[in-house]
Amino acid sequence: MIKKIKNIIIAGSLCCGTVAALTACTETWDDHYDSLGDTNVVHGGTLWQAIKADPNLSNFAKVVEATDFAKSLDGSQVFTVFAPTNDNFSDAQAQALIADYQQQVANSVLEEDNTVLKEFVQNHVALYTHSIAKEGSDSIVLMNGKYAVLNSSNIDGVPLVTKNQLYGNGVLYTLGKQVEYLPNVFEYIRKDADLDSLRSFLYNSHYYYKEFQPSLSVPGSIVDGKTQYLDSVFTQRNELYSYLGLINSEDSSYIMVAPTNEVWRNLIDEYETYFNYPDGIEERDSMVYTNSRLAIVNGTTFSGTFNTERSLQDSALSESCLKNYTMRRAAYGQPFEYYIYKNPLTAHGALNQTDLVTCSNGQIRKATEWNIDKQMAFCQCIIVEAEDRNSIKELSKVIDNHDDSITTVTALSRYVLAENKYYNRVWGNSFVEFEPAVATVNHSVTFNIPNVLSNVGYDIYLVTAPALANDSNATEAQRIPTLMRATLYAPGMKSEIMPRNPTTGKTTNLVTTPDAVDYLLLASDFKFDRCTYGVEEEAQQVTLKVETRATQTQLRNGVYSRTMRIDCILLVPHGSLEVVDELPGNTDYQGQPGVLMYPHGKYDVTDPRFRFWYMLR
Repeated sequence: MIKKIKNIIIAGSLCCGTVAALTACTETWDDHYDSLGDTNVVHGGTLWQAIKADPNLSNFAKVVEATDFAKSLDGSQVFTVFAPTNDNFSDAQAQALIADYQQQVANSVLEEDNTVLKEFVQNHVALYTHSIAKEGSDSIVLMNGKYAVLNSSNIDGVPLVTKNQLYGNGVLYTLGKQVEYLPNVFEYIRKDADLDSLRSFLYNSHYYYKEFQPSLSVPGSIVDGKTQYLDSVFTQRNELYSYLGLINSEDSSYIMVAPTNEVWRNLIDEYETYFNYPDGIEERDSMVYTNSRLAIVNGTTFSGTFNTERSLQDSALSESCLKNYTMRRAAYGQPFEYYIYKNPLTAHGALNQTDLVTCSNGQIRKATEWNIDKQMAFCQCIIVEAEDRNSIKELSKVIDNHDDSITTVTALSRYVLAENKYYNRVWGNSFVEFEPAVATVNHSVTFNIPNVLSNVGYDIYLVTAPALANDSNATEAQRIPTLMRATLYAPGMKSEIMPRNPTTGKTTNLVTTPDAVDYLLLASDFKFDRCTYGVEEEAQQVTLKVETRATQTQLRNGVYSRTMRIDCILLVPHGSLEVVDELPGNTDYQGQPGVLMYPHGKYDVTDPRFRFWYMLR
């Protein structure tokens, strides 16, 4: 998901400023004579002259001439033209296309974006020569990038009236009707009025634009120290392709779930509340706009390569997911798998939409209801591993007799070895032991908690590890419980001491359980007023301060310790995971006690794959 969009560039299709930019794409005309069998008689003149002279192609000729494409067909460049005859392409249709073309020119639409050129003229022309024998078929690329199948009787099902007519600069076919223009997924969104809201976002000029490519352009003279280009080449860019995939590519295959306008509006009303940034954040309004909309579209596209008809019976892997299990575990932590949707074709599944639209590079599923669960997408569990370099913000300090600042606690990284019984019960098999450096005071550690969403209910856990997890020979004195308190600090909120008794509202201390990996619940369904997703400003971050609370008497009597062994901090979207103290009676787990966490309603605990979704303690 975009946090602050800066310098994210993905190349789209290559576009030329003029048709003349294609003149480098030439072939030797003689090379094609032998392929034409008995039709290798070259008629006099050019393709344009032949079209102009044929009275049954007069309507097609009017459009070609009005769009200034006649110059190309009258030149030395080699083309294959598929011209619809007047029998099924009327003068009225031709005049409507000409009027549309002229209107787009008046509105300063670039030549390569003009739909009459792209969807009609270039949809009936291919570069190079393409002849067809009595048997067999050939896949060709039309000038607009669309693929078409040509055989001895038709092109993409459109009957050939005449074929293999050779002229000085190419081959001419005549057709019984027009070749249908089939938009790709990206193009279709622009055409469907039901998807105007989605189109407005994806085609926003902030993300979708052309970039001049001097290395691909034809340089001319230098004026005032600047190169003047005879022909300019631009590359189409869209920053959002890095999240959706190249849904404009004719070489790819995609399924996209596209929200209709009503669904989009309802989602925006909900999702903007999750991205309520503090007022002091730079580019605040832009981040609210962008991230709330990316929260909708991220995870809505699916590559046909990874999502076959058979695999979709089980699950759908969106372009936003990490397809490799090891990479998912490294990125999200066990056991989370975001942007992967179970049973997508069943009732209320992610792909179970109402209207299916076929596109040239896949299909769009127009969604009149939204079945993509935000808790399997952008609304994710936040895991703050104590041992991560950026997790610890600060350690407690005191001033000594010399007015020097002394850190009261030492942070020591600890590891759980494979032979230890706590192996795979501690997140990442490592934790941090905070050992007192000054014996006479309680001490604390403050953690950074990044990327929280606003108005999302979080269950907040402090996860601690036992001394035995690092040292199987830890003494009884080393294994006594630790008495602690946690305080949360967040933008726009007063500091919050956790946990609180839900009945009395009074704060309570935290006590670790000897010889256990503890999941200490600090708060349930806790909501932040402000979002910090993608926020870089240090002053606007959420932090959690964990401090020891043992008295000197309790220390002397061995009741509590001031050594903290912190594994991680978990912020779990409320209701997204279930935490139980005992594993179900499944032979895969051998009835071992533990903590089981899994997305609600997404996985059957009897499923063998579920073994990847639990942590023993």
